[in-house]
Amino acid sequence: MVFVSTAAVCRRAAYAFCPGARQMLTRSLLAGNDQFNNVNAFQPRRSVIIPPTITHPSTTSRLKEEASDSEEFKPTWTYEPYKPPPPARRSRNTANNSARKFSTSTWTVPDHISIPEDQLQVSFARASGAGGQNVNKVNTKVELRFHLDSANWIPREVRDRLKTNESNRINNEGYFVITCQENRTQVQNRKEAIKKLQDILKSSWERPKVRKLRKGLTKKAKENRRENKKKISQKKENRRRVDF
Repeated sequence: MVFVSTAAVCRRAAYAFCPGARQMLTRSLLAGNDQFNNVNAFQPRRSVIIPPTITHPSTTSRLKEEASDSEEFKPTWTYEPYKPPPPARRSRNTANNSARKFSTSTWTVPDHISIPEDQLQVSFARASGAGGQNVNKVNTKVELRFHLDSANWIPREVRDRLKTNESNRINNEGYFVITCQENRTQVQNRKEAIKKLQDILKSSWERPKVRKLRKGLTKKAKENRRENKKKISQKKENRRRVDF
């Protein structure tokens, strides 16, 4: 069931019987709207107060501000780890300390000692070592000798040490003698004898260390002894009878 208002029915009947009624109705409606708008224009408008919006800075903006602050900050000092000073070296007093014998700053033991073979006297004899029946026929034993005091190719201090360390190799005439008969040929025994001489010279070339034996108590021990005696005397002093 459909309900239709009487105004709508009258409007449709007017449209049907009078074609100009539609235009007149639209004009009246437009005029009414203009009057309504003019009435509203004279009414006072209410002012609406909008509260200000409070905006909070975001986390990223705060971090950027903190980073900028940290970049502007410059420290006034820098941390440096402690480095202890090097220990002071004790000065050596050459006047009081006994220096080494024949001590010079340039004295070194050479790696290879050149031996002039023209100043050596070489002789051969029958050997009693290896060789089998050959030892009875060939002189394979080698004897090297030279006069020690006149050997200028050896330093004076080395010659003095040779006299002390290798006294059993020096004969009554002052000749230093070295023999070798370990090998079966003269050439090998001669090379071995020269090598022996080089080893002996190297061992005597090095300067010996002068070792001084300490006698008596040291200064520190004497000071400790005096302190202990004072403590013992003070302890005995306190044991005495006190008169009040």
